[in-house]
Amino acid sequence: MRSIKEKENAMRIKVIINPKSKNGNHKDLKTMLEEKFSHSLAGIEQTTYPKHATEIAQRAVRENVDAIVAVGGDGTINEVLNGIAGTDVALGIIPTGTANDLATFYGIPKDPTKACQVILNQNVSCADLIRVNNRYYVTSGGLGFPSDVVGIASWMKHQNMIGKLLGQLMGSKIYILALLCALIKKSKRENFLKVRWNGSSLYADSLSLLLNNQPFLGKNLLMSPGALNNDGRFDVCLIGNPKSRLRVLSILLKVLTGKHVYFSSVSRWLADKLVVTSERPLAFFGDGEIICQGTYFNLQIIPKALKIIVPAQKERS
Repeated sequence: MRSIKEKENAMRIKVIINPKSKNGNHKDLKTMLEEKFSHSLAGIEQTTYPKHATEIAQRAVRENVDAIVAVGGDGTINEVLNGIAGTDVALGIIPTGTANDLATFYGIPKDPTKACQVILNQNVSCADLIRVNNRYYVTSGGLGFPSDVVGIASWMKHQNMIGKLLGQLMGSKIYILALLCALIKKSKRENFLKVRWNGSSLYADSLSLLLNNQPFLGKNLLMSPGALNNDGRFDVCLIGNPKSRLRVLSILLKVLTGKHVYFSSVSRWLADKLVVTSERPLAFFGDGEIICQGTYFNLQIIPKALKIIVPAQKERS
């Protein structure tokens, strides 16, 4: 079991809070954090605009903190990891988001007090990162229909009070609602991708192309059964483009249990590098957010580039 520092030496902790995340703006949260982290606390900052957490994290790295705690969802975590990737600074997580996929993967408690104790125990696991062009992500990412779902879910969550209420009532199931909306809106146009990896290539009309570092996304969608985030490879899942919405729906229903992998239109393989080109500009999502757009995507695994503080029983060597 690895720890950030010897127990007699207090680690320096910087906390970054996304106040727009579920419970992220709770009035008692800051007080609890100050009490739990006490003399280890190197400051608490709230984000106020997109990518603000990356800027705060980069500054905290220069200030030689030992850990940065992200209070938010997978999007907040994504911003923080893009500020600390490849450094010795560890990521702590207090999950207050919608899906909390990374926290769920490691079994990090939803209760903020318990999550703080996990951080204070200093058990560290190293995870691979996936780099797409200039951005990193750690859970799941890809192109096509899933990006449409992520875009709709993001729009829903940012509709002021209505979005906040939807997020609180539905939690991660908001992605199921977004999926149904994306299915209704889906056009019949072709979506050809050229994919090259490890000396192989294919050209296909695709519903989606996913490159995953863990089995599920949106908590409920088991896209890549058995995927790991510390094996030096990402799990690729390519789904061909059915012309009928009913056929798409039948595939998506199987995704809930991971049985979509048995469809003839679904291909899966492992890779450490992959290049995708598209005929029209597409949005690429990672960690539940749209992180880049274009017609060219260069993806590479960065082995064990992220240190994550996890519960002892979830340590993954």
